[in-house]
Amino acid sequence: MAVTATQKLFRNKNVLYGTLLFAFFVVAFIVSFFWTPFAYNEVFDGMSLQPMGGKFLLGTDDLGRDLLSRLMVGAQFSLGIGLVVGGIAVVIGAGLGLIAAFYGKRVDQTLTQVMNALQAMPSLLLALFVVAILGPSVTNTIISVTLVSIPTMYRLVRSQAQVEMAKEYIQSAKALGAGNLRIILRHLLPNCITPILVQSAVCCSEAILNTAALGFLGLGIPAPYPEWGTMLADSKNLMETAPHLMWIPGLCLLLLILSTQLISDGLRDHLS
Repeated sequence: MAVTATQKLFRNKNVLYGTLLFAFFVVAFIVSFFWTPFAYNEVFDGMSLQPMGGKFLLGTDDLGRDLLSRLMVGAQFSLGIGLVVGGIAVVIGAGLGLIAAFYGKRVDQTLTQVMNALQAMPSLLLALFVVAILGPSVTNTIISVTLVSIPTMYRLVRSQAQVEMAKEYIQSAKALGAGNLRIILRHLLPNCITPILVQSAVCCSEAILNTAALGFLGLGIPAPYPEWGTMLADSKNLMETAPHLMWIPGLCLLLLILSTQLISDGLRDHLS
């Protein structure tokens, strides 16, 4: 019996385990739009710092809010921003990388200098700088995290596209009179798809981590939204009295980032 490409892909344990783990968070992400045990910002009087179990499956925070509900809604920000930033980085970063490699010369030099400027600062410092100027909000968090994700995608795609530009099939397409856009989309892009797929998972992982870091430092998603990094910051003074308030959001972040890294590693092994 012939083995399909999909079956062969999921025989890679990294892809299989990473996809299953990622799917768990995607389900929580989708369900949270329609149902949570309680409203994420509902305060239950006299029920602060409740232990895990009973009416509140994962307990309550210091204000008496249900932790499970807040974790589920928090997935809308932690996972949602990761997916949005990954998608934007693919479109902009990969698109600019293809354009730079195809046109070369001044276009390549200009775009590369811009990307070098963005990478002159560590990614988290650049994100902090952008948010500090624009102010904390969901939109500004997405903008800042996207800016630090685009250059890496650009460099990888540009390098691969430059290799492809030297091959005969590109010169043949030009000789046959194919338009620039057709060559980029029909010939250049398909042969650069491997680094794009692998790096898109990495971009998603980095976006989740940077979003959590901004939230932990108080410059991410503003209250009362329950972003996981913000939840970690709010519970850091309660480690002795209610350690679950910190290790549960931290574990969610760890597993979500791990899932994207497993998928990225598995895709690289499978496509290489």
